[in-house]
Amino acid sequence: MKITADQVDAWSKREENHRWEAVIGPYYKRSDGTVDIEALHDIARLNGILDTRSRYESLNTGQIAMNIRNRLRPLWLKGKLELPVE
Repeated sequence: MKITADQVDAWSKREENHRWEAVIGPYYKRSDGTVDIEALHDIARLNGILDTRSRYESLNTGQIAMNIRNRLRPLWLKGKLELPVE
């Protein structure tokens, strides 16, 4: 999977993506901005998405994070996303 600079640029310009990242980001991004993939797997599991490890095992961390976030986003849009209690 190759993501072009144009695709990244287009994604970053969508206001909905900024709102989504503001919701989900604090739960899976470390203080240095890197991805805590285990945290994303945990959020997926909390929301009934149980196949993230087996389904994405051949992908790199960024691809795994993208796929999990894309599967969680519809739950957020419907107001049904469950996040860990801090």
